[in-house]
Amino acid sequence: MPTTQIKDPVHGYVELPNALVEGVVDTRPFQRLRYVRQLSATHLVYPGANHTRFEHSLGVYHLGRTVFENLRRQSYVTRDATTDELEEIQRTLECACLLHDVGHPPFSHLSEGFLDEGVLRERVVETGLVDAFDSAGVGGAPLRSANPHELLGCVIIVEEYGDALRDFDVDPFEVCAYVLGYSLAYERGEPWQYGVGAQLLHSPIDVDRLDYITRDNYMTGAGVLSFDVDRMVDAYTAHPEEGLALTEKALSTIGNYLEGRIALYMWVTQHHKSVYANRLLQAMLGEYEAVTGESPVTVDGVLARELDDNAVLERLRVAAREHPDSTLASMYDRFRGRRFPATCWKHRIALADRIGSDLEGGDGTGGDGDSDGDGDSGEGDRGGERGPALDDFTAWLTEGDDRLERLLADALDVPVHEVWIDRSYVPAYDPDELEDIPIAYGGTTRSVGDWGLYGDRAFDVPIPFVFVPDGTKRRAIRVLREAFEREVGEGTGA
Repeated sequence: MPTTQIKDPVHGYVELPNALVEGVVDTRPFQRLRYVRQLSATHLVYPGANHTRFEHSLGVYHLGRTVFENLRRQSYVTRDATTDELEEIQRTLECACLLHDVGHPPFSHLSEGFLDEGVLRERVVETGLVDAFDSAGVGGAPLRSANPHELLGCVIIVEEYGDALRDFDVDPFEVCAYVLGYSLAYERGEPWQYGVGAQLLHSPIDVDRLDYITRDNYMTGAGVLSFDVDRMVDAYTAHPEEGLALTEKALSTIGNYLEGRIALYMWVTQHHKSVYANRLLQAMLGEYEAVTGESPVTVDGVLARELDDNAVLERLRVAAREHPDSTLASMYDRFRGRRFPATCWKHRIALADRIGSDLEGGDGTGGDGDSDGDGDSGEGDRGGERGPALDDFTAWLTEGDDRLERLLADALDVPVHEVWIDRSYVPAYDPDELEDIPIAYGGTTRSVGDWGLYGDRAFDVPIPFVFVPDGTKRRAIRVLREAFEREVGEGTGA
C-alpha cells in the first residue's frame, strides 16, 4: 500500500497510507487544525509553544497505530478474534485517532463556552448519532457528558468524512463512539478487543494523553518530564476482563508518566503568566460579544472550515479598532503588547509566605520582600507553612472572586477589568484514577493503586492567583488580608 511519511519532531517519521492522506489529512476541515494552537495563548510565556492540533493529531495516530500493531503480536490479545475483526478495529482506531480533535474551535478549550449548545446538540441529532447509540444499547449518557469540541467533532466526522470513512470500510458512528470512549460494536456483542480499540483513545492511559504530555514538554522546552515513551508503548497489553492494561515493563515509567502530566500543569499551562494570558484572551472573546452583539465563535463558523485562531484574532483586532474606548480595546492592546500585570504570588510557597498561616498579626504585607516587582524574594518569617487558616483563605478567595475583584478594584482605584482572581488547575493523583490503571502480571491484572504504587505521593495543589496592576501588589495583599480577617477570621480562629 503506497504511503506518505511526515516528519514529526517528537516521534520521527509518521507514516500514513496515501488513502488516509487524501481522504482525511489533505482536506479543509483537518487542515484547519494547523491554525488551532494546542496550548491556546501559552506561547506568550513559552515562545516555542506554537504546536497545533494538527501535529498532535498526527502524533496520536502514530502512537495508536504503533500500540495496536504491538498488541496484534501478542497471542493472548488476539485470541478469539479473527484477522478481519482486528483489521476492522485497527482501521477504526487509526481514523478516530486522526479525527479525535477535528472539532476543536479556535484557541482549543478557551472558546468552547461560546458555542451554542442548543444548535450543537440539534446538529448531533441530525447526524443520526443519537439513534446509533440508542440502538447499540449505550443510551444518551456519553453524548450528554461530552465536551462541545467532541460533539462538534462528531458532527464533522459524520457530515464531512462519512463517505470517505465508509470507503475505508469504517463506520463513522463507530469512529465517533471511539472519540467519546465507547465502541458500539462491543456494546452490540462483538469481541472484547473492540472495546480495547476505544480505550486506546479514551482512558487513563490513552495515546491522546501520551502524545500531548510528551509533545507539550518538548515543544515548550520546559524540560519538566523525564519519560521513556518507547518503554511505555512496548508495555501496552490487554485482558478480556480489564481491557487495556500495562505489563510490568511499565512499572519503571508509569510514575514518570503520571508525575509528568502534573508537572506540565503546574509549570506550563498553570504557570501564573500562562493563566493570565489565557484568561485575558478568553475575556477578550466575551468583550467582543458585548461590543458587537455577535459570538466570536460559532458552530457554523467551525463547520464552514475557516474559523481558526487567526480568523478570530483578526475579528478582535478589527473590533478593538472600531471601538477604541472599549474595554476590548484596552484588553487587546494589553494582549498584543504582552503587558501582563503582577500576580500577588506565583506559587504555593509565596502564597503561604505573603498570606501566612498566622493571618492575625504582622504588618499586613505577608512578608513580601519583593516590593512590587516580579521577583520573589520571600523574606517573610512564616517558613512557607500551610495551615488551616490558609486553606480557609484560599477557599474564601476563590468562592468570592467576582465580589473580591470589585472590592480590590475600588481599593486600588483601577478599572475592575484590571483586577483578576483566577484559580490554577493542577490535577492531583486521584485514587480512582490509580485504580483505573491495570498492571498485568502472572496472568492476572491488579491496579496501580492495588499494588500500592505511587498512591502516597504528594504534589502541589491548586492555588488562587491574584493579578493586579504593577505597583499595587503590596496594597492588594493587605486589602485581602484585612477583608478575610473581617469576614472570616473569627470563625477560623485566625
